[in-house]
Amino acid sequence: MITVATLPSRWMLTFPGPAGSHGKQDSVVVERQAGYGPHGHPLYSDADLSVRVEIEDGGLVHILDLAGRPMPDTPVHAQPLT
Repeated sequence: MITVATLPSRWMLTFPGPAGSHGKQDSVVVERQAGYGPHGHPLYSDADLSVRVEIEDGGLVHILDLAGRPMPDTPVHAQPLT
């Protein structure tokens, strides 16, 4: 029997401040969208579609679009929401 894990429908993403500093972190909630990204994982976006990401089973975030935010120097932290 094959067990398929259900992925969270919402994640809280935390964007780190600039590398080497203690800058303010930015957070956004993203929700599951239809389809899959270029790496074959589910697509997620925020309410105004300014953040679009692909999130792997283990929470690894692949950034696809970031409108109004700089591309982070370090990985984005993803926390599943219930």
